[in-house]
Amino acid sequence: MLKIQPPTIIDFQPAIAAKDKDDKYILMIDVRFSAMYSSPDLNILKMEQYQHIPFLMFVNSNVMRIFKSPTFVEVARLDTKKVLEHYNPKSIEGIIYQSTLITLTQSWLRDLAYHWKSETPPYIEEMKEIGLFTLLFDGTTEELELL
Repeated sequence: MLKIQPPTIIDFQPAIAAKDKDDKYILMIDVRFSAMYSSPDLNILKMEQYQHIPFLMFVNSNVMRIFKSPTFVEVARLDTKKVLEHYNPKSIEGIIYQSTLITLTQSWLRDLAYHWKSETPPYIEEMKEIGLFTLLFDGTTEELELL
């Protein structure tokens, strides 16, 4: 029987962009729903073209990894389900599809920016510690066209 091996290396391909209150890009987010990309230690390549963006994030159904430019050092690792269940607990049961990951990730980022859902969104202290919270304040997100 042929066993398919999940990839250990992928190219960074953002699905979401976050902008600050001055409409400057501050965060690019690659979102992958497939179990093929569920390894918490997946190596991510081609982040260099985003050196001018302060932060990059990789999101899968298990983990959210945040990297700081220009060295792309991982500065935070968050539990995806702990973040997303705050916005729609039922949607994280079973398979979490790409569109759900994108929508709920944007909900969380907008909650950090505007506190529309709660005064203390999940992982707000971690976002403050790494300097991302200040950049997100009064900002917005947009879904990018996937190739």
